[in-house]
Amino acid sequence: MSTRVIAVILLLFYSSPYASPFTAPASSPFLCRNPLSSQLRPRRRLNPLFETKEQSLDEVIRRVEEIGDTGLTKIGLAATSAEVEAVRLEYLGKKGSITSVMSQMRLFDADGKKMLGAKVNDVKKRVEEGLASQKESVRAREVMEEMAAEAVDVTLPGIRSSGPGRRHPLSMIIERAVDCFVRLGYDTVTECDDSPEIENDYYCFEALNCPPDHPARDMQDSFYLTEPDDPGMTWMLRTHTSAVQIHQMEKRKPPFRIVAPGRVYRRDDIDATHSMIFHQIEILAVEEKGKLTLGDLKGTVEYFLKQMFGPSIEVRFRGSYFPFTEPSMEVDVKFRGKWLEVLGCGMVDPRVLEKAGIDPEKFGGFAAGFGAERFAMVTHGIGDIREFYNGAV
Repeated sequence: MSTRVIAVILLLFYSSPYASPFTAPASSPFLCRNPLSSQLRPRRRLNPLFETKEQSLDEVIRRVEEIGDTGLTKIGLAATSAEVEAVRLEYLGKKGSITSVMSQMRLFDADGKKMLGAKVNDVKKRVEEGLASQKESVRAREVMEEMAAEAVDVTLPGIRSSGPGRRHPLSMIIERAVDCFVRLGYDTVTECDDSPEIENDYYCFEALNCPPDHPARDMQDSFYLTEPDDPGMTWMLRTHTSAVQIHQMEKRKPPFRIVAPGRVYRRDDIDATHSMIFHQIEILAVEEKGKLTLGDLKGTVEYFLKQMFGPSIEVRFRGSYFPFTEPSMEVDVKFRGKWLEVLGCGMVDPRVLEKAGIDPEKFGGFAAGFGAERFAMVTHGIGDIREFYNGAV
């Protein structure tokens, strides 16, 4: 090998950043001279833990243990989540003390790497477990402190007192009306099984003498849940509580009297006097034929209206038409100098009794119905039906 080749090899060796594992003095050949410059540049320094290769494996392992102990001490002193995170970064971060140790494994032989790696992993595991435990403890304390800071003394007076709440006008009207009929011997029907809000076409219309082509159906635009021309059973949100009367006539044996309050639905345009959802109260009385007459119906209605509006209220009956009663009447009361329609009534049509399984030759009866909202508007002086549902009645 020629002298020139050897010189080149030595130059390359001394120029390598890995030519020496330790920092050499200025006169050492382990300082690299830039071929293009006369300046000397020092070698890259290693992790302070491994400044010299002469440091024994035992000393390095002891140093790793010291790092771990110091880290656990700092973890125990961390009082906030932010401090715990700072310790984690110091020891386990990308440039952390324990992470940096792993990059120095190359300084030892296979057996040394194995021993040092096992120790580093053990220390790392202890530090990770300490961090997790401290983080949980600190977070639990912080949550308790936050809860204490945000606690509200429920015994303190409110910021603004608007006085005790009041019952809803509709609830009071429905209760007054039902109580009036209960005193007359009527049974209240409100259970879901007896008064369902989802009804089929038969109970809403056909059983009430309204076949599919009956014009009376046009007055009650319904919310259908199935297609109206479905060959099967057609379901809808009930348009009136009259369906409850059919259920009760099928279930009970005469004589009986019922009062049925409930919510009903119609596709009305919403304005001051119309709503898609409102409440009805209907009565039905069935006894042996001849025991209940039109006079009994008028007397019952007049008694009820005087109970609701006062004994001096003027009542007027007008002839009308409903498909399920015959004869039928509409009833007005004189309110503030004007006649106001408040309910409809009539003698139960024999065909309705027959469809419900009651012999019209042996039994008869009367029925009446009215809207609770109309009564509440008159009683409480409410001019717009929408006020009942705005949450600030």
